[in-house]
Amino acid sequence: MREIELKNVVAINSRKYLISTISMKVRHSYFQDDKDLVIYETMIFELKDDKVEYANPIYNERYNTADEAIYEHGKLVQNPEIVFLNQKCKIN
Repeated sequence: MREIELKNVVAINSRKYLISTISMKVRHSYFQDDKDLVIYETMIFELKDDKVEYANPIYNERYNTADEAIYEHGKLVQNPEIVFLNQKCKIN
């Protein structure tokens, strides 16, 4: 398992967002062989009044490898606007 924890705050217009990519064990596993399975997840949360809206993620994507997760995290940090073109994004 490759442990990663990437956190970046980006601004689009006057709104701020936390981009977070972490490694985590699968805790929803059903099969015994999956008990040590690790996946990587990127989530984006809006910051309102300098508080992270953890209960309301606007983006979520999972990856099988650390390299893929790190690469995708970097793309989001460099060009966060692409999230809002993605159908998976929830914006209020």
